Amino acid sequence: MAEPLFIDAGQALSLDKLDSRQVFGQVMEKLAERYPLLSVVVSDYGRRLALDKVKEQHPDVVVQCGIAEQNQIEVASALANEGGPVFAVSYSPFITARVLDQIRVNLGMMGSPVILVGLGAGYAVGELGASHMGLEDIADLRAIPGMTVVSPRDNAELALVLEELAADPRPAYVRVTTGPASELACQGGVRSGLGRGQILQEAEGEAPVALIATGTLCTQALEAARILKAEGTDCLVAELATIKPLDEGFLEGLRGCPIWVSIEEHSCIGGLGGALAEHIAGRAASPALIRCAAPDAYLEADVQQELRHRAGLDAEGIAATVRKALGRL
Repeated sequence: MAEPLFIDAGQALSLDKLDSRQVFGQVMEKLAERYPLLSVVVSDYGRRLALDKVKEQHPDVVVQCGIAEQNQIEVASALANEGGPVFAVSYSPFITARVLDQIRVNLGMMGSPVILVGLGAGYAVGELGASHMGLEDIADLRAIPGMTVVSPRDNAELALVLEELAADPRPAYVRVTTGPASELACQGGVRSGLGRGQILQEAEGEAPVALIATGTLCTQALEAARILKAEGTDCLVAELATIKPLDEGFLEGLRGCPIWVSIEEHSCIGGLGGALAEHIAGRAASPALIRCAAPDAYLEADVQQELRHRAGLDAEGIAATVRKALGRL
């Protein structure tokens, strides 16, 4: 496995000040200089991406398909089959659930190396209602054979994952949630999480609990660990940016923690928690698994912060889940 790409702490915190769409546009500018066959295939949502410089300097790179996401996948697949890299971008539910049959056939069966990018995943644009909440995307796409599914924790890791996939295209889905990055997680710089689990915070002694988070909820997991430590419960905090394929060797190293808590801005069914449950099923002396995720329901429209709170996915909600688990086990 190649060495992961790296962004230093200062640059990582600078990227955190940008919208993820701006970061996507900046990375595409860099990749357009590097890869003559780069294509960015967009639906109507492409107008909201920071691609003006790319379109100005490389007019053939951006392909606009209009409000026709199924066609977007077909066009992206045809381009990817001729060489790449090829990115297909839209709102998370539109680039996954709406086009699942096209993904299944083109990326799953035919193996077209299209890199799907789902922006506004989880509750990120929850004020637009349940139709725009990307809460089933991990479950949908990790069921497709051959798919890589990755959920970066911040803008720096997003940039690195996009670069790494461009260098080695494959059927993949990059899930982009939003929220501030943790300075603690950026202190030593950011390495690409593609394919690798990472320890974000070690416990001082033997940790009874491993908080295993994905996406921008890594920041809430770190804050929950701080709250719990003040109460006398030391937690290890780990990140699994890549949900498929799982870094099984990394997970074996966490088996010393008797309780695992999966943390994700995704439905409680079929996401990171489901993947971890499948991993430990049938293994002797497996840790207890507690899932901290969105409920099996569509919440009414609201801003991301409030929806996270209602779903128990802010730091206090995560800490409360751990307290309840410790009292029950």
